[in-house]
Amino acid sequence: MEKKTHEETIAALSKELKRRKYFSILLALFTLGVNIFAWFAFSANAGLSLEATVASWDVDFKENDIAFRNIHIEVEKMKPGMTDHVTTVEIENRGDVEADFTYDLKSFTLLGHTINLANKADVYDYLENFYPFSITFEADSDTIAALGTDTFETTVSWPYEAGVGDKLYYALDEVYSYNSDFTYYTKSGNNYNAATTVNASNFSSLVSGGLYLEKDDADTFFGVQCAAYESTSGQPCLTLTMQLLVTQSTDN
Repeated sequence: MEKKTHEETIAALSKELKRRKYFSILLALFTLGVNIFAWFAFSANAGLSLEATVASWDVDFKENDIAFRNIHIEVEKMKPGMTDHVTTVEIENRGDVEADFTYDLKSFTLLGHTINLANKADVYDYLENFYPFSITFEADSDTIAALGTDTFETTVSWPYEAGVGDKLYYALDEVYSYNSDFTYYTKSGNNYNAATTVNASNFSSLVSGGLYLEKDDADTFFGVQCAAYESTSGQPCLTLTMQLLVTQSTDN
């Protein structure tokens, strides 16, 4: 056998080191992947934090049990004409008894303002129609058969332009701030009249009395403010917390 030269020995060692380094990288990536998967699985079971995604939730009943789950929904980069932000939760009743399904909005935050929902006559109508964007909730059914499934969906949509029959003016609330570039309106019956005396000093009091913006200006306000809020705070423009409640059906 020929004796290896010094250069051949160095080359062989270098090749072996590269092979071991490559194997170490693969092992590290595999370990990282396992850890990420384990973290995701744990997070999904501990509580749902959803961003335009689909999540599953199995419900296992024994006797007279109530299962509930809070889901936290975040919407970022909101703007007129955006793609609908849809969050879907699939619920599976693994028990042998039919179950009733209900949901409840626990909190709603917009531009850092937590909106007081207690003084809204119809919270779901308010979220669907008050702002230039629309927030809707829908469940396939209010009952889940034994060993059956149900789907709950939250949709945030923001059309770029008003369609035929859509609202052209939007009432203001505490989320809005004064902008001298906008024309504000008051409402008398079915008529909207330009409010020429609105300024930074009296803006808040006039909002309380009933002040409106045309859709284009309402779109502009939220489009600009959402981008600015997310840039400065690092938080999403809109967040919702929903409680999904599943109970054994009393009809059984």
